[in-house]
Amino acid sequence: MRTLNPSTQDQQKMKRLWWVFGLRGGLFLVELGAGLWSHSLSLLAGSGHLFSDLITLGLTLLAAWFTQRRTTTQTTMSQNRRLEAWIALLNGVSLAIVAMLLGREAIEHLQNPEPVLGLPLLGAAGLSLIINGLSIYLLHNDHHHDLNLRGVFLHGVADAASSIGVMVAALAVYFLNWVWVDAAIGLLVALLICLSTISLIKDSLRILRH
Repeated sequence: MRTLNPSTQDQQKMKRLWWVFGLRGGLFLVELGAGLWSHSLSLLAGSGHLFSDLITLGLTLLAAWFTQRRTTTQTTMSQNRRLEAWIALLNGVSLAIVAMLLGREAIEHLQNPEPVLGLPLLGAAGLSLIINGLSIYLLHNDHHHDLNLRGVFLHGVADAASSIGVMVAALAVYFLNWVWVDAAIGLLVALLICLSTISLIKDSLRILRH
């Protein structure tokens, strides 16, 4: 296997991040529009998660650009690592906040279910699963070695899990008229997002403590 020099690796990392940013930006608009149209909590939950994802992705791109412009020394490497840890911590905290907000909304909707349109829900969920699967593929090889890429990767995994849940909800709503399933899936997605943040926050704090 051909080994890439650090500058080439950084360039490829930036390119992959920009691809993921563009894909998720388009998906955010689709999910928000479809969620408002279909009155689906699970889709609106997914679009809210994507919005926080786009903010942290933008910060990740800014940090990657900043570290590439600095001269590589032992001191700057340590500073860059701390900067990445701060952004990864922000990534994890934003995920946790989104999860808590989604969980509260899901509980309210479980208590008072609202009508949901099944077909728009299913179409948006299918598109979301495809785009998030592509994002996971783009970042899979490098997320073990970079804390920020790991945060972005975990966002993608959480979004993919959300998409599968939304598809299940759409089928239940369309064929069985179980409107409560949409809120139940929203609550499940919130729990999955919360669990995915634990290791990211712990690793970020470990780096910042040293």
